[in-house]
Amino acid sequence: MAGIGFQLKRLFDREGLFGRVQAISYASLVTVGPILSCMAAVAVVHWLLVAEMAPYRARELFQAGTAYAFAFSFIVAAPFSMLFTRLASDQLYEQRCDELLPTFYGSLQVALGCASVPAAAFLLLAPLELAEKLALVVLYMELTVIWMGVVYVSAMKAYRRIAGAFFAGMLLAMVAVWLYVRLEGERLAALFAGFAGGFFVTAAVLLWEVERFFRTPRPASPYGFVRDMRRYPSLLAIGLLTAVSMYAHQFAQWAFHGEWLEGTFRLTPEYDVAVYYAVLSVLPTLVWFVVSVETAFYPKYRQYYDAILGQGTILEIDRARREMEQVLIGELAKLMGIQLVFSLVAVACGIRYLPYIGFTAEQVDTFNILVMAFYVYIMNSVSLLLLLYFDDRKGALALSAIFLAANVAASWALRDVEYQGLSLFAASFPVLAATLGRLIYRLRRLHYATFSAQPLVLREHARMRGRAG
Repeated sequence: MAGIGFQLKRLFDREGLFGRVQAISYASLVTVGPILSCMAAVAVVHWLLVAEMAPYRARELFQAGTAYAFAFSFIVAAPFSMLFTRLASDQLYEQRCDELLPTFYGSLQVALGCASVPAAAFLLLAPLELAEKLALVVLYMELTVIWMGVVYVSAMKAYRRIAGAFFAGMLLAMVAVWLYVRLEGERLAALFAGFAGGFFVTAAVLLWEVERFFRTPRPASPYGFVRDMRRYPSLLAIGLLTAVSMYAHQFAQWAFHGEWLEGTFRLTPEYDVAVYYAVLSVLPTLVWFVVSVETAFYPKYRQYYDAILGQGTILEIDRARREMEQVLIGELAKLMGIQLVFSLVAVACGIRYLPYIGFTAEQVDTFNILVMAFYVYIMNSVSLLLLLYFDDRKGALALSAIFLAANVAASWALRDVEYQGLSLFAASFPVLAATLGRLIYRLRRLHYATFSAQPLVLREHARMRGRAG
């Protein structure tokens, strides 16, 4: 999120509470505005279908279809998003701006190619009407494009226009569904097509902004990124493992306690709704992590590596490392405290207000467990991202694999209905402790990790061979 940093620093430098409120509001718009608009659109559309007494089949298939489209598009896009975030950062740092747009289009082709495999299986095997399946596949592909395009939003710095594209697309989707229920539509394909139309607007504007911002007179080859991919294969695995881990507990519920809908979707409606609302409780972490990284941690991070690249003395480098470690641990502790407060508030609000929207006592209990589970999960995700800041890809890969294995094991051990939601907490808590331990270990040995990673002998050997030639 390097692009947002300058704007946040300028806002935080203003004196008084107003500047801080502006900075946090700006970070909220950039980080959670898009995803919040998507989630709000799904919630409003579902409310419209219920309020207007749309056919039961329409309500159930809409909930199931959108849940599957969001989940599997995210899983497909996550490995490439993780990898191409790193590649885009390298290209920006090395001023290879002519490669940014071709890399984006190349990565988009690869992601859509992978996404087309489950889409083709769905078209061939799902016992729905062809028009309904096509509309859902279009929505799934649009979401894949959006997840990939968001990687470049930070570099573009066109936050307001991108946020406006999300809000406009979601508004169009809601209006289309409202017209569907008002006109008493009977064809479910029209409902899916109207909802997908809103996401088409968002995806189209996002692609247009990327094209407009990164267009160069002499673009590079669209497949030049394949050369760079060989440097970071572990990022693909990290992205895939963390994405699957996010949904593993839900997949387990579908497998153990789910019911088939139209012979196509496996669901546990009560659990899925509780998950949807529990996810909202961790949005403050997404906002404050960006604020914290850009205004407190990154300046110290940059100072440390500037001291190394600028031929600072060992005392200056060590002092910069200690300052960076102190700031990072302090900001991480602050982040945990802030999220804990919001999670407790979410639990209290859930107990008080969720019964008004139809939650049963069992669903409220499940929601409360999931809120605390997602608290631990999001802290673990943040810690894994911080490991990647220090290029600890081996550690992040190992911890991501352990996290997924722990999720699967806990989901199997706690598969009974009375333990709903506990599996994610049980898997996340020990892995969080291990991740924090790895982060501190990496910080304490950062000098060794930084300097030993340089292939000095190989470079000298290559240079001598060049002279000999």
